[in-house]
Amino acid sequence: MGVKVSVVVPIHNARSCLDACVESVLDQSMPPEDYEVLFVDDGSTDGTSRLLDELADRHPRVRVIHNDPSGGPGRPRNNGVAAAEGDYVYFLDQDDRLAPPALERLEAMARRCDSDIVIGKVVGHGGRGVPKSMFAASRERADILADRLLGFMTPHKLFRTSFLRQHDLRFPEGPAWLEDHRMVVRAYLLAKTISVLADDVCCHWIKLPGRAHHSARRFDPIAYYQALREVLDIVDAHTEPGDERDQMYAYWYHAKMLRLLTGRTFLGRPLRPSRYRHHRQIRRLALERFSSGVDRFLPLSMRVRSRLLRAGAYGDIARLTAAEHGLTIAASLDAVRWTGAGLVVEASAQLVYADGAPVSFRRRGDRLLWEPPCALRTRLPDEAFDATALVRDSRLDVYLRCREDQGDYPLPTTSALVPEVEVREVIEGADGSVTHILLRACAHLDVRTAKLGRPLDAGTWDCFVRAETCGWGPQRRLGRANNPLGDSGAPAETRTLDGDAVAAEEVAVVQPYWTALGNLSFRIRRPSR
Repeated sequence: MGVKVSVVVPIHNARSCLDACVESVLDQSMPPEDYEVLFVDDGSTDGTSRLLDELADRHPRVRVIHNDPSGGPGRPRNNGVAAAEGDYVYFLDQDDRLAPPALERLEAMARRCDSDIVIGKVVGHGGRGVPKSMFAASRERADILADRLLGFMTPHKLFRTSFLRQHDLRFPEGPAWLEDHRMVVRAYLLAKTISVLADDVCCHWIKLPGRAHHSARRFDPIAYYQALREVLDIVDAHTEPGDERDQMYAYWYHAKMLRLLTGRTFLGRPLRPSRYRHHRQIRRLALERFSSGVDRFLPLSMRVRSRLLRAGAYGDIARLTAAEHGLTIAASLDAVRWTGAGLVVEASAQLVYADGAPVSFRRRGDRLLWEPPCALRTRLPDEAFDATALVRDSRLDVYLRCREDQGDYPLPTTSALVPEVEVREVIEGADGSVTHILLRACAHLDVRTAKLGRPLDAGTWDCFVRAETCGWGPQRRLGRANNPLGDSGAPAETRTLDGDAVAAEEVAVVQPYWTALGNLSFRIRRPSR
């Protein structure tokens, strides 16, 4: 049948960090004759080239392509695609690792669904952020907007090789900004079928401390935002004016512009002319390309920032950022108990700022308006703060994290995961009363089906809650603080599942326990033979 998958890895001066990546691609469950690995060396000067050639001599499935230095990963990836013999191409970076079953499972899904692109579950390490909602469930035919695919624009995906070649999908070459976005967004918009594989972790996306990354070079706001204009031009070429385009625009407006005016990114930037030049470039692009219609699809606090940005109110943006920084949830574990073969986990949470003050909303007529945590000198209309629909759609989700692979797995939607939202009146009575949001969740955990419809693997699983409200998404471990279970003993007894109900190869023993830091975890053990 020939080669099924070609793994393309751009390489530059990777001698000190390449072992884990190499071991992961050579240790795949896919038969060795079914895949190849193309290491494309971009002019390394630290001896990496020789090591790769020696590796290729020992492993027939490994090929090495030597490039003159180009200054970025684009040309190595493009040359890898040109040389690929596989039906599909998977892009991996030199610091990253593939999980053992990744290629086999990605390729099987691609063939089953006739996919042009398959996005396998990715876990970020060392500060790499990956959207959790995107990998909440596998999807044979994913939607770019509904399934939030724009939240993950790196090339860590499986692409049909003929699809890449047919549409001449190439990465910008050299030291380019947003090279991943410019290729991936075109691929998304041209693909007939995009699938998401979320059942298991496929790739560990890693940022190693102390290593220089291409994206970590000195920031050039003029070149960066010119690259973003080119991304928006691609969106314009493939969409019509309207809600779809505005929703796509909102992603980049939020992620690549407004978010740079928040948190450590904003507060840690020194007060000097370069900071203001950066802000001016953001405002210039906002006025040039982002209509007020885009604001409808922004998270609540970003909608307010957008108004302040257009008004040039940088002082208000700074005050809002400082006051909002550290927003989190105060979570309470209310109950853990057995019912039949499963566990019930009940939790509640309230949105709070770093100082513990609750996030507040003022009721005005039939609307709830966000009360910013600081006084704004710029006068904005009520619609900028309107959170009525957003509060109504709030959720509190319970999920488990595997200690071994760090993958997050929400409880299956077929289980009784019932987030309930209450609005608790702090000041009763007349128009203008202040309200806080209290979120409650009741999750039914059946260890036989909790991992996206399959049994949980043996090992340790940590329990988290995540609030989704008004565009905020804070999460935290569930622990014994303020819970009704007391300080002594385990949160629920160890339970061995009925042997008639669980196949011999499945997990059978479940032990909820408190960690040394007082958090809720589960030990899963297989029955002894």
